[in-house]
Amino acid sequence: MKTRRVYDGVKWIIYYVGIDDFINDLQGIGEFLDKVSSEGKVVAIVPNVGLTKTSIFLGTSFQGIKGLAIIIEKGS
Repeated sequence: MKTRRVYDGVKWIIYYVGIDDFINDLQGIGEFLDKVSSEGKVVAIVPNVGLTKTSIFLGTSFQGIKGLAIIIEKGS
């Protein structure tokens, strides 16, 4: 699972977490949320839905979660 901080402002932090296999990555997502919760309150998790590796086999009508934006309010 690839993670990166894409924004670090005065009041907000936004991370992007790339996902290869949603079910198998759930533990890693939980561990990441535990880690970043020390920076503030997680106020939103926004899915990035679109074509995934599985779309190659199931066709372009199949879409899944490619990643998550995790939005944190600092100091909460």
